[in-house]
Amino acid sequence: MLRYSYLASLVALQIALAVEAAPPLARMLRTFASAAAAHGGLASIVQLGTTGLAAIGLAVTLIFPAVALLRHRQRGNARFRGVPRWAVAVMLAGAALLVAAVAVKVARPLMPVDLRNVAALVARPALMAGIALMAAGALCAELLRRSVAPRPRPDVAPHASLPRIEVIHPPELSTRAA
Repeated sequence: MLRYSYLASLVALQIALAVEAAPPLARMLRTFASAAAAHGGLASIVQLGTTGLAAIGLAVTLIFPAVALLRHRQRGNARFRGVPRWAVAVMLAGAALLVAAVAVKVARPLMPVDLRNVAALVARPALMAGIALMAAGALCAELLRRSVAPRPRPDVAPHASLPRIEVIHPPELSTRAA
């Protein structure tokens, strides 16, 4: 159950990053690029180059939950066994905060007028805090994950010796003593 909650939180984090974090970052990069285009010469080239590097770094950062999901899909339950439980707890706490913030944001029009302003002031920071906690939990969980050896298959005994097959005919292919 904990594994599925963690994987669902990774999906929610990826969606939240795409919906809430990517648009402001894209606007910021667009502003930097347009400012660089207004200048001329070497400074403009350096500013465009560093803006491009920032865009690449942001892309890798924003796609991290999807990469973690793919790794869990490849390895299955064995990958989750090495994830620290405290990091999963941090991520799930962030997910709970994110859900609460979205609920406040959605329910805001139904609230009394005096509570709407409070909800507006609380919802956005709570949403960002939830995303930040989820990202921190996911990063810690994936980076501090211990390598856990896969469990041996029950149908094969761990110390069973394989039978020896000896070749006796034709003589040139016969098994030789070691």
